[in-house]
Amino acid sequence: MTTLYILVSVFLIGILVAKAQNSSKYKYLFRNTIVSQSKKYQLAPVLRGRVYYPRYFYIPSTKQYIVYSSLDETGSFRVSEREIKPYGKAYSLLDENGSSIVAFETPFSFSSRSGCFYGPTSYIPLLETGKTEALPYRQIHNSNLDLGARDFEKLFIELYTSSEYIEFINLRLMGDQIHEAGVIFKRQGKLEILLSGVRDSRMICRFQENDKTNSREDYYLPDISKKETFPQSEPSLGMIPLETTNTHPFVHWRIGLFREFTITKYINTYSSGWRRIMKLAGIPIYTPGEASGTVYVRFKTQKETFRIKILNVEKFGIAYNLGLRTFQLPSNVRSKSSLVFMESVQNCGDNRLGGGVFVVRPSTNSNPSADIPSDMTEKYFNTLPITLQEALLNPEGTKSLKIYDENSSEWFLELLRLKNLIRLEIKAPILEIPDAISNLPKLQELSMENCGIQKISPQLGQLKELTDVNFFSNKLTEFPAVLLALKKLKRLHIGANKIYSLPTNINQLEQLEYLSLTLTEVTTLPESMIGMTKLYIDDSNNLEKKLPKEFKHLFEFTNQKMKAQSHF
Repeated sequence: MTTLYILVSVFLIGILVAKAQNSSKYKYLFRNTIVSQSKKYQLAPVLRGRVYYPRYFYIPSTKQYIVYSSLDETGSFRVSEREIKPYGKAYSLLDENGSSIVAFETPFSFSSRSGCFYGPTSYIPLLETGKTEALPYRQIHNSNLDLGARDFEKLFIELYTSSEYIEFINLRLMGDQIHEAGVIFKRQGKLEILLSGVRDSRMICRFQENDKTNSREDYYLPDISKKETFPQSEPSLGMIPLETTNTHPFVHWRIGLFREFTITKYINTYSSGWRRIMKLAGIPIYTPGEASGTVYVRFKTQKETFRIKILNVEKFGIAYNLGLRTFQLPSNVRSKSSLVFMESVQNCGDNRLGGGVFVVRPSTNSNPSADIPSDMTEKYFNTLPITLQEALLNPEGTKSLKIYDENSSEWFLELLRLKNLIRLEIKAPILEIPDAISNLPKLQELSMENCGIQKISPQLGQLKELTDVNFFSNKLTEFPAVLLALKKLKRLHIGANKIYSLPTNINQLEQLEYLSLTLTEVTTLPESMIGMTKLYIDDSNNLEKKLPKEFKHLFEFTNQKMKAQSHF
């Protein structure tokens, strides 16, 4: 009988472990629909990207939450963006049920004292008006930043004594290299600002840090005599910062009971192996080295359980850089309906796909597959490359995509759904670019480096917007004639292919600025290329010395040509 009890116990434990390890029940954090086991709640995205010390506030007067953070949306899983992201933060205002009211980005500095966003020339009273349009100040004082110390102090006191509201603001949060800080004055219901410059600043900078609320910001005081007699006004808007019990989310141990986040499985994608650290009595001592992989996590909150997967988690020995934690209202004001926010961040390694801020809220859809194309099953969807999965969650909004998949030898037909794709980078053992490529009419940049391509469909010539093509290190044996149909082509990389010559009419590519022939068999150029004055040729066969002097300009590395090359 004892043996029977043991066998039954082992069997039951095996079932429970199998259930916990069932990877199909775990969702990547880039999914838009992640429901709890009960399907009554969902883990919904608030901000997407790599977040930096997000701040969370509850506004009792309006029963709303505001969340904001700097965002980095780049990473090894994306094609590099050409545009420079402006300074500032992304903001999201939510109602008490966790539904988004408004989301926007601004370089202005947010004030939790007044709920306004301040810049040097205008401001946004979002929490007062519900609008994100900037309004001009009634008056800007010291706009030329030329007030001396005494004049600044005199003007400050004059404005201070005639104002019903005063606030000191930090303008350096905007990345502003001209203005450092300012003072907001509300006089007769209108806002005015007194500016202080970066050089010869009339404000004193201090630093505050509170790991419980993620507050890591500079703050400013006026650099005047007896400044303690001129304090800021009491906050005009009551805002309660949310708190965390985990002030260091980048060190997470797998052991321990009753945790919010429990690691049930870890799959290595990279490992440095064992590392020798010392000798004791002549015996070498080794410790596990660093590793990176996918983590399966059970997240428990408010009596609900979510099963999530996280990519690119660094591991050092037995410590995981999990980067997960929750923020809630302080326990003394918290209720059963108070929202719980979860953030997924990473402070080392590549930027995380699926990082950001999430909120636990009542589920609006109990179907766990509601976010994927209706004609796909979860099983099939999960076989696709990770970045393609993410793109299919927002096919209309996806403009840039990178796919690395050493196991896929066929063209990805799911790309047909991404009609607005502008940049595409693929590294996979694909032998042929098929006719389906023509279904990406807005494509401007195509990179298929080291894929093994032997054949390119003539339909590629239908992509009239293409400006950048990279076919480096494939199995091409001749210059692809279809490229001559791409009249907007500026940069072409066909190096590391067994190409022996260029077509005589290559001068049809009148916009071509950069051509890489590195590691090809090309030993001469057609005479028509002499007239291609915009072009710079990069090669490894010392072509310049083998050709007449009329071709010399094609190898001159001017600043303009340097800029063209830098796109690759």
